[in-house]
This record gives sequence, structure tokens and C-alpha cells, in this order.
Amino acid sequence: MHDIYSIIYTAALTSLLVITPVRASSEQLPGFDPQGITQWESESFAGETRYTLITEGENQLLEARSNHSASGLYYKKTIPISRNTRLSWRWKISTVWPAADETTKAGDDFPVRVYIVVSDGPFFWQKRTLVYVWSNNQPINARWLNPFTARAAMWALDSGNTLAGQWTQHTRNLQRDLKTVFNKTYTEVQAIAIMTDSDNGGTSFLSWYDDIRLSETPSTPDSEPLQ
Repeated sequence: MHDIYSIIYTAALTSLLVITPVRASSEQLPGFDPQGITQWESESFAGETRYTLITEGENQLLEARSNHSASGLYYKKTIPISRNTRLSWRWKISTVWPAADETTKAGDDFPVRVYIVVSDGPFFWQKRTLVYVWSNNQPINARWLNPFTARAAMWALDSGNTLAGQWTQHTRNLQRDLKTVFNKTYTEVQAIAIMTDSDNGGTSFLSWYDDIRLSETPSTPDSEPLQ
């Protein structure tokens, strides 16, 4: 399985999930800057997607270059969530793979992904993963099971090339989204990850991630586009 699910599951099993829960806040997740990036662990599945800190104006962000490759970055910590917990971030792509059949293993490539890992028990096979993606061709808000494992659900937040080259921003209510896809109320997440991958279709992607953070903001709407 050329995907980040396996490394998160393995890491969780190896450490036996002996992690101190922490309170969610806007400062909770390490940023994409020289200090924060050291807290994101990496794993390769098919070659190396190159993740590089770059500067845009006065802002630092993360650039991802995938050339027939699949590797990701993940931050593993047990984080309590409530009905008010939001995950927000922004991402930008240069292109999609229009011909991809994303419901098959051969088409499971995306210019950007954000993963939310939760647990139904202490063992690695009891993990579930919600994967937000910029879809190649599925309609916005489409959801489907990942072709590699039924324990992962895909959710398209952006789609196609219409907004390529533009930042889009998302704010998601994690507890509500997890309940939507898994029909269960989760009170903590085990890990958060990102990945840009192009190994299955042999394509190339150039994408960017920025401003990933958690907050307790009950009034924030979900999936609000950046103006």
C-alpha cells in the first residue's frame, strides 16, 4: 500500500500510543517554519516527494514536489477534540491529473491531502482515517472509501484545475466530519498528516501547504473559500 496510512498505523502500534493528551488551541500544531517542521515526521512509500520550506512575501510555507513518488509528513500526538474544534489550513496546486479514477488503486493520486487519524481501540488495525483532498475530477463534497482500505474515507474539498494557482482556505469541524463519514463521535485524534503523491499514475505534482492549525471556534463556518 503506497500511502501514509500504513506508517501512521505502524508508528501508533510501536509507541503503544503512550502520548500525553493536550488541549486543542491555535498554537497546537507545529507550523511550516524552520522550528515547526522538525516536529513533522516523514515516511516514503514510492520515492520521495520533496517537501521544502519556501518564502512567499514575508510568509513561510511548505512546497511539495512529487515526481512519480509518494511520501508524506505526519504529526503524531493524541489531541482532544470537541464539537467546537476546527482544523484550518490553506493549500494551492499547480495542476491535477484529469484522467485519474480516484476510486481505484491505480488512480489514488492527489496533488494535496490532509489526513485525520482516529482510533477505535489500542491496535493499529483499529485506526480510521479521514482524508481531505483536492480531487482531480470528483465533485466538491464528494465522499468515497479509499481503494486501499475501507477504514479510510476520502472527502473532496476542491476539485479540478479551475482554482489551480490560487490559494484556497478550509476550516473544518473535525468532530462533525468524523461523525459524517464514520457514524461515530470521536473525542480525540491520534495524528494529522499531509501528502502529495503521484506514484500510481506516474504523474507529477507541484503543490503548497500553509497555516495549518487547530482552534476552538464555534462560530467559524466550514470550508470557507479564501477571498
